[in-house]
Amino acid sequence: MRTVKQPAGLSVAETIRRRAVEVEIENYLQALSSYPERFAKDPCVSFEQHFYSMTTAGHTARRNSRPDCLC
Repeated sequence: MRTVKQPAGLSVAETIRRRAVEVEIENYLQALSSYPERFAKDPCVSFEQHFYSMTTAGHTARRNSRPDCLC
C-alpha cells in the first residue's frame, strides 16, 4: 500500500486534493503519449474521445477500429 506523506503546513484535505490533481495530470500525460498510436489505428478518434475512453475504462481503452469511418 502506498502511503502519502503530508507536506508540512498542508491540511489533510489539501494533501488529498493535491494527490488527486497529480493523478489527473498523470492520466492526461499518459493519454497524450498514447494518442499517436491510437490515432494511427483509428484516425477518426479525437484526443477527447481517447482520453475519455482511457479514464472511464481504467486505462484499458478499447482499441476498436472503425473501417467504415468517414473522417
